[in-house]
Amino acid sequence: MGSNNQNVLEKMQDAGTLIIADTADFRQIAKFKPSEGTTNPSLLYAAAQNPTYSHLITRTIQCAKSLDSSTTESHRLELAAEFLAVEFGTEIYKLTGRVSTEVDVVHSFNTEATISAALRVIALYAERGIPKENVRIKISATWEGIKAASVLTHEHGISVLITIVFGMVQAITAAEAGVACIAPYIGRIADWHKVQGIVDGDAGVERVRDMQNYLRKYGYATKVMGASFRNTEQAKQLAGLDLLTISPAILELLEREGGSDVEPCLTEETARASNIQKVSYLNDENAFRWAFNKDACAVEKSAEAMRKFAEDSEKLQALLKEML
Repeated sequence: MGSNNQNVLEKMQDAGTLIIADTADFRQIAKFKPSEGTTNPSLLYAAAQNPTYSHLITRTIQCAKSLDSSTTESHRLELAAEFLAVEFGTEIYKLTGRVSTEVDVVHSFNTEATISAALRVIALYAERGIPKENVRIKISATWEGIKAASVLTHEHGISVLITIVFGMVQAITAAEAGVACIAPYIGRIADWHKVQGIVDGDAGVERVRDMQNYLRKYGYATKVMGASFRNTEQAKQLAGLDLLTISPAILELLEREGGSDVEPCLTEETARASNIQKVSYLNDENAFRWAFNKDACAVEKSAEAMRKFAEDSEKLQALLKEML
């Protein structure tokens, strides 16, 4: 039973929610002691410009230069970015015991390329003594990405986090594929609805609650990892969600705020009470694509997120290219 003196972060953890620091900054990770850390192109690009991590950049450049001379420049840069992600991931793993690493978002519509990139990342971690059981591979919530995730999960025993999730169709199909986690972007869903003039309640919170309740109601093992928070209130309204990945700025606010008013909003009871009907998309590409197409928020925000990650991936590779 939690104490009345607990802060919001502690009360949320008491509600069964695991907290992950959404940063590649080792100092911030060490400060908040999360159960898992993460990397993505945006976090890596920001961290790569920090002199504190110059030794990781140096090792990455040495690795890139050691590749076979027949390696094309574009592939050399892709491999260098993967190596850097694993360099950061290895340090994060030392602090948390688990790390998630994103494959290049440009492969989002290529199942085979996604599988190949994921296996390379797992192999790099293995070279550092980090077992695949402690690594999650992050893949975009496209039809091709979810198909790749299914292969990685069932044929290679790899834990997959389906990211860039905005709609129920993505969440349901990923769960049907048996992935370990999905990461819906709460703040960006809310942003989209506000732009449309829909201001009653918080659409991001409501949509992610529906995802969590659906997966629990129908017995899926897939966990929901809420991401992209705009404020502390969104996090508090998702107490009881499986996992939350939160920026250090919001984590600090949650740590300072008293948790007396925080109660679990998502439980087995709320799942059972959910009236969302069960549907299936995994073996019907047309049904998936049509349901996705009908969800304007999912279509627009997924495309936007992939473009942004791709831009940061290109910036990161350009930064590495200057050093080669």
